[in-house]
Amino acid sequence: MGYHHIHRYRIAFVDCDPAQIVHFSNYFRWFDTASREFFTACGVPSWRDTERGSGLIGTPLVDAQASFRNPATYGEDIEIESWVDRWSGKSFVMRHVARRGDTVLAEGREVRVFAVRDSVDPPVIRAVAVPAGIRAMCGD
Repeated sequence: MGYHHIHRYRIAFVDCDPAQIVHFSNYFRWFDTASREFFTACGVPSWRDTERGSGLIGTPLVDAQASFRNPATYGEDIEIESWVDRWSGKSFVMRHVARRGDTVLAEGREVRVFAVRDSVDPPVIRAVAVPAGIRAMCGD
């Protein structure tokens, strides 16, 4: 079983809608942050550093889904548990579970790829094979 990481966050007033419930879009933002924090915890350098070293710019999102189980509000401390559920050739599936204590607030699933800039047209990015070194660092 691969590495699991816990990212902690205190919900801010700005994260909530007028009913003082966390707006759903924030879970996607927190899952995205937790994804990078996962790789940091595994020992993967910043994406700026990997771009300078190997050209790897990061892990763009290609699909995202979430299920919202229970409401949350500002001032509450939550944890987002993240892990890689499946590695493939050029993509991987990352899972996230947001909890307040033992209560599951939301569950997320992301499909991501590792990407580099196109050598001919640098604003364009392209997916590359999952780097074996990063995969090994993340416990697989």
